[in-house]
Amino acid sequence: MADNTYTATLARGDSSETIELELIQGEPQRSITRTVEVNGESIDEVWELDLDSPDYTYRPGGYEDRAYS
Repeated sequence: MADNTYTATLARGDSSETIELELIQGEPQRSITRTVEVNGESIDEVWELDLDSPDYTYRPGGYEDRAYS
């Protein structure tokens, strides 16, 4: 692992995935977006850093450009 990257875990329920992310000014990214398919449509899903996690764990935070009430 390079000095400017870190291993992050994307955790959703019972499943997880690890990815490499770049540090921003020496700090982990607060959120990331990934394109996913929902009902046949490609949309950006937001993942937010879990600040209570002892490592770099991200949890789903919703979808960009979606209204939530």
